[in-house]
Formats: sequence, structure tokens, C-alpha cells
Amino acid sequence: MKRKPSSDVSQLILIGFLCTSLACATATPPAPATSAPTDPAKTSDASTPSATPPQTAPAATPDPAPANPGVTPVSNPANAPASSDPAAKPASSDPKTASADPDDDTDNAPPKKSSHKTATQAQRRRQSDIGRRAEAGLEGMIIGVVIGAQFGGIGAIAGAAAFGLYGVITGDVPFDSGRRQSPQGGGGGHSKGNDEDMENEVDQEVKKQEDLEAEIEAELKHQEELLAAINKQEEVNKTLQQESKDCNGGAATPQDATAAPKRPCQREIPDSIFETKTVKQGKQELLVKTLDADRDGKPEIKITIDPKTGQVLTREEDTDFDGTLDAVNTYLPDGRLKERAEDTNNDGKPDRWLTYDGGETATRVEVDRNFDGKRDGFLQYQNGVLAYEEYDNNNDGKIDRRIEYTNGKRMVEIEDTNLNGVMDSHTYFNDKGVLVRVERDKNEDGKPDVFEYFEGTDPARVVLVRREEDTNFDGVIDVTSYYEKGKLVRKEVADPNMVN
Repeated sequence: MKRKPSSDVSQLILIGFLCTSLACATATPPAPATSAPTDPAKTSDASTPSATPPQTAPAATPDPAPANPGVTPVSNPANAPASSDPAAKPASSDPKTASADPDDDTDNAPPKKSSHKTATQAQRRRQSDIGRRAEAGLEGMIIGVVIGAQFGGIGAIAGAAAFGLYGVITGDVPFDSGRRQSPQGGGGGHSKGNDEDMENEVDQEVKKQEDLEAEIEAELKHQEELLAAINKQEEVNKTLQQESKDCNGGAATPQDATAAPKRPCQREIPDSIFETKTVKQGKQELLVKTLDADRDGKPEIKITIDPKTGQVLTREEDTDFDGTLDAVNTYLPDGRLKERAEDTNNDGKPDRWLTYDGGETATRVEVDRNFDGKRDGFLQYQNGVLAYEEYDNNNDGKIDRRIEYTNGKRMVEIEDTNLNGVMDSHTYFNDKGVLVRVERDKNEDGKPDVFEYFEGTDPARVVLVRREEDTNFDGVIDVTSYYEKGKLVRKEVADPNMVN
């Protein structure tokens, strides 16, 4: 069924009228002048029966002097309405002397500013509430017309009436419940609340942005520190690898056991990869540089320097990288290596000491063979070659065995066989290291009494071939024994009386 044109025209006219009314209702009125203070009596609620109508200011001409001193005359303009109460006092044109309550005994008491402000705000709230309800009613009528128009002109009118009444009563637009809130603070609270909420949201977003930027900056700084640590670690590894390569250049060639130990390889390492700090040792301040290559908190190199002279005093090293410093170098004033102490069994105590005296090879090596804290082995070198070695086998502080070398070859072994402090045995070798003779001093008078002779080309397979003895210790051989393949075959005796 088609709608009638007249019905559509009437609906459009009604909608246009409602829209115009809504525009007029929501228009912002001009702000009232606030240059002069307002009398509370003049701004009281119009619905209150006791409200005093506004009075016209008196003429500019001065009043005549009062006849009775202390009494202030009150002028009443001609157009001021007369009070209906015969007993009411005339209103004063001066707000300071006018009384807000005709029955109040304190006629001359001035009104308080707070009560004036409160009354003004209350009036504005009521006006704003009325305007809000009117605006909601008009919008509700428009919505009602649009919805009711689907059922014809009567439906449009019924919808406008129903939705408009709903908006006037509740102050909310239909289908938009809660959008309009009661104004706070005299009509401007809704807008002010939205502005504050928006500012709070903006502040929160700004704070989030600042926090995010701070996190990004902290992460970038962490990445820079990590990159610097990685670069430093790479430099450390490269330096240590180069040092190891330089120091092990001749490792393929077996070292002669009688050769003097060489000065330990010590490549110059850049200061940039060291951690440096100052420590106090007694009354002296020392500069300590440490290098922790594997970042386990235990340095592999520790260097102590005299900050006044720049002299390197000691250099400690972890040679097997087990987390313990097991070697300590001490230096001469000119920087050359003086001594080196090593802990070979990792018990925290040195057990091998090497003396260099600034040379490339050691001149003396002392060892603690049984790790009891006492030095019991001593090796002496000349021109880089072992000259002799001595041992204290019973830890009595006296040498019990001495081995002498010629051109790096063992020639003589001198020994205290009974460990009584007297050397009583001499063993001799040829230039090939093969045993050739043993001399023994039985009576420990410093002269040998027994002579044993050996033959063979292999040091491990020599055999006894002859034995000579001075049985009466007179310096003359009394008995001579002959052996074949280690067995006695003949014995010769110079004095038959000596034969048992």
C-alpha cells in the first residue's frame, strides 16, 4: 500500500520543526556580565515566594543629610513596587546594608560570598538540568518521528510524543542511555569531565610512550655493552691464540732433558683487554691488571705494577686454565725475568722454582719432589746445559746424590748409599752414557776400597766383568774376581792368608 504524499509532507515538516527546536535549545546563550557583584537577594530562586524583586539604583544626586544621626535614610525609587507587607522595611539600595531576610534582626549584616556563590551554582545546575532534559526530549521526539513514520502520520506523532516524554523525564536520549550525565558545577560539568578524561588518557599514553622509549634506550645500551664485551672477548681470544702460536713454534722438536728450561713465552698483550685497579699492600699502593678471558670470574693473568716507577713486579698465570693461578714470575728492575715459581700439582703451593737472572734460559732449577714444602732437588746449568744435579733423598738437608755432566752427558754419579752424610759411592760412565766403573768406600775414609768394572754397548745391558777389593784398607788391591756373563769364574788373591 502506497503512502499518501500529504502524509509524507506533514512528517517532513514535523521533523524540520523538531530539528529547528533542537538547534535553538542546544544553542549556547551569551555569558552574563560579572563585573559587578550580585546581591543574593536579587539572585534568589524565582520559585521562592519570599524573593525580593530587583530594585532600581537611586539617582546619582546625593541624599540630604539625615536629621537623626546614626540613622541611614533609604531612598525608594518611584518605579519600585511597594511591598505587600505593611510592616516590611524598605529595601536599601546599598547591598552592604540591605537585609536578605525582612524578619532578620541583623538588618545591617552583609551577605556571605560563599552563600551567594552556592545559590548561583544551584540556579545554574537547575537551568542546565532543564536544558538537558529539553534537549533530550527534542532528540527523543525526532527519533520517535523517524521510527513512528514507518506506521504513518499517527505513528509519527505517537512516537514523537512517547520518545519525547521519555527524554524529558529521564534526561537521556532513547537508545543512547547514559550518554547524557547530570552536569557538575553549574552546567559545564559534562564537557569539563570529558576534557579531564581525555587529558588523563593523553597523559597515560604519553607516559606509556616515555616508558617504552626508556625501555628501548635501556635495551640499546645493553646491546652496545654486549657488543663491546663480544668485541673485547674476540680480541682476547685472538691475542691468546697468537701468543700460543708464537710460544709453541718449536714444540715439534723434542727438548733435550739436560737442556736448561727456556724463559717462558710472554707476548705483549694490549692494555685495553685488561681490567685495572689500584690496591694497597701495607703502605705501598700497587697497580693490578687482570685478564679474565673466559669470563668465569677467575683471571688467567694477573700483573702487579709499581705505579711510581712503572716497573712490573710480578706476573701470575693460570697455565692450565683450571681457575687457579699456578705460576708467578718476578722481574729485575730492567724488566727482565728474574725467577719463576710453579705449582705443578695444583695444591696452592709452589713446588718448582726456576732462576733466570735475566737470561733466556734458566741457570738453576729447584724442585720439591714429594710436595712436602721442602726443596729436595737441585739442577745447575751452565751456558744452557745441565752441569750437575743434586738430591736430598731423606730430607735431612744434606745432599745424598750428585750427578755430574760434561757437555750435557752424564759422567759421574756420587751417592751416600747408607744416608749417613758421607758420599761412599762413585759411578762412572763413558761419553755414550754407558756404565763403565763403580768405586765404593766401605770404611768411609774418603778413599775407594772396591772397584767394579762393566762392559757393554747398551746402557741397559751392561755386565760385570771384574771386581777388585782392598780388604785391609791399605790402598793395595788384595782380591781380584773375574766374571763371565755376570757369573764368577775366577778369583785371584794377593795374600793367601786372607783366604778363608
